[in-house]
Amino acid sequence: MTIYMKPTITEESIAAMEVFDAFRYGQELLESRFPREAARVLQKVVDAEPGHAGAWELVGRAHFAAAHLEPAEEAFRRLVELEPTSAWAHTALGLSLDRQSRHREGAVQHRIAAGLGVTAGDAQRIELVDATPGDPMPWS
Repeated sequence: MTIYMKPTITEESIAAMEVFDAFRYGQELLESRFPREAARVLQKVVDAEPGHAGAWELVGRAHFAAAHLEPAEEAFRRLVELEPTSAWAHTALGLSLDRQSRHREGAVQHRIAAGLGVTAGDAQRIELVDATPGDPMPWS
C-alpha cells in the first residue's frame, strides 16, 4: 500500500495502535517516503519489543532517511547488538557514522561487514538505507 498524502499522526492515534499494527503502519510510512512519521510510529514498537531486530532496523532506516543521524546510529548500534554477525547491521551503522563525518568509526564497521561477507539480501538492505534522495527506490 502506498500512502500518497502526508499522514496526520497524533500521539493518541499511536497509543491506540496495537504493536503489530504500528509495525506494519511504520513500514508503510517508510516505504511511502514519510520517514519522520514512520520513526514516531515505530518508536512504539521498539519500546514494546526491545529485542525485535526487525523493528530496530526499520527505526534506524526511518531516522537515517529523515537525516536524524544520532537516533539512526543508536538504532543501528542496537541492531548490531541483536545481530552481531549481520553484515547489513554493521554496514548501516557505518553509513550512519559516515554521514556524521565520523569516518574512522564508520570504517571499522565497514571492515567488520566486509569480513562477515555481504549476502545478496544484505546488498538489497544496504541499498534501502543508502539510497540518494530523488533516486527511484528498488521496489519502485
